[in-house]
Amino acid sequence: MSTVAGSASAEHHLVATHDPPPTGIPNPVHDEDGAASAGYSGALVAGVRTYGWAAEVIIEALGDRWLADGWVDFTLGRPLFTDDQVTITVAPGATADDTWELTCRAVTGAAEPRVVLKGTCGRGQALFAAELDPPAPAPGGVPPAVRAVYDLDSVPIGTPLVPLSVPVSHGAAARLATEDLGIDHLRYTGDEPRVIHPYFLAARMSPLTRHNFTYGPTIHVRSQIQHCGDARSGQDLTINAKIVDAYDRNGHWYQVLDGTVYGDGDVAFAVLRHHTIFRPRGTTPPPPITEG
Repeated sequence: MSTVAGSASAEHHLVATHDPPPTGIPNPVHDEDGAASAGYSGALVAGVRTYGWAAEVIIEALGDRWLADGWVDFTLGRPLFTDDQVTITVAPGATADDTWELTCRAVTGAAEPRVVLKGTCGRGQALFAAELDPPAPAPGGVPPAVRAVYDLDSVPIGTPLVPLSVPVSHGAAARLATEDLGIDHLRYTGDEPRVIHPYFLAARMSPLTRHNFTYGPTIHVRSQIQHCGDARSGQDLTINAKIVDAYDRNGHWYQVLDGTVYGDGDVAFAVLRHHTIFRPRGTTPPPPITEG
């Protein structure tokens, strides 16, 4: 990763790498066959990894304080593929309200650049934060005996999902940065406890939904994240959420979830709203997963 920094902006250049092997139930859109079934020409690089690279540029522009008291609202507009040339920029917005513009452009081969991620970010509390309505913290639980499949008419809106917990050791925190993203920085590899990369907080919603339900390919389209604490290694991270909306747009079925990522003692690190296509147009879900 190379960096060009100015007094009021930051820019990174990198080459997109293939997603690491999944640790939970995989999303088929990140392999060739599953991506093809959703209408893509190749396996997609996970949107949360694209955001992970973008978060490094945000930190450079806004400082480490953003990790504990900052926000981001980004949309994933176009697919990112392995070996794409990526340019990420963060620059002050047109207004004077401490809102910064975030843009990630990618180039495949000799094609024209396309915007794969675009959004805004800032320090302090976001305007959208007051709209988020996550459920109360609860301990991680075992998945349902049958992970149900639902359609647009039976989305379980408003019902808290079974929370998902995962331990993040000091070594795991380092690997999240170095192996998942190719980032070698002392905030992730230095003194313990280490910073847990913000991409991992954003990435908790997808495994939570697959902890509760059965899906085919799903597509992450937007995240709104309010940081409210400095997430450090050496503890369990738990994600709890509920579906707050669902709708059809051009044959794609969307759902919106509000959730919280918290650590030991129910200390909140991030509150987030996750927008995803849970049933891409023309796809069918697999049979429900049955435990045991």
